[in-house]
Amino acid sequence: MARTRKPKGNTEIAAQLQSWAITYGVSDDAYVSELLNSIESGEDLEYWSRYDNTELLPHRANNAGQSQLKISEALISFRNIMVFVPVAFTWAGISQATTAFSKYTSSNASKIANFFDFWENGYGVLNRFWTLSNIARVDFFLLSLVILASTFISILQTQVRKNRRAQDEKVESDRIRVALILNRYLYQFRNPTPEIISQRISQAIRNLSTTSKDLAKASKSIEKNARFISNTSPVRSQLESIKKLLGKLQK
Repeated sequence: MARTRKPKGNTEIAAQLQSWAITYGVSDDAYVSELLNSIESGEDLEYWSRYDNTELLPHRANNAGQSQLKISEALISFRNIMVFVPVAFTWAGISQATTAFSKYTSSNASKIANFFDFWENGYGVLNRFWTLSNIARVDFFLLSLVILASTFISILQTQVRKNRRAQDEKVESDRIRVALILNRYLYQFRNPTPEIISQRISQAIRNLSTTSKDLAKASKSIEKNARFISNTSPVRSQLESIKKLLGKLQK
């Protein structure tokens, strides 16, 4: 009783698929792991030949620029808080100035007092930290921090988008390359369909046409060389036999 021949896998194709899967962290993907097992064992390849790997091979999540993205998110939170700090600080200064101005006017009822003049000079009642010019300086510093944070956020996010776009192109290029290798390998295991049969017949006709032209050239070459050989020579008879054989093949 004849033994059933065990299917033979393709270790080279399997190695390329495995290397790609490990590089891009998709080894645990169900489609990749099952396809890899079949290619290694040589089993169920007709089943896998039905699918287009350019569509079914998984896309890896793009994690380029994660550290830059975290810094950007932290700066966004910082900026969103800092936007309101100058406003709060200014209102706190106004509160301190009005309270001090009330005390000043109560103590100096006979003097004509100007609020903005008092706010700027303090006259020993208002702490210098809360004077108008100092509040303006602090507000300028706080708003400068907001502007710098916004600038750094823009730079970081632009860099992240650039890095991710570059990585996307490389990842997709490698994915498509492996998918086409798989499609080319699995194509031979497809069950014959009218389309496949038509393609194979067309290819066979092209091959026959090329072979026929080569045979015609070889026949003419033999005929040309035979003219210079004696009719009684055994070489001449061998050439004639080869010429007849080529003639039959061309028919």
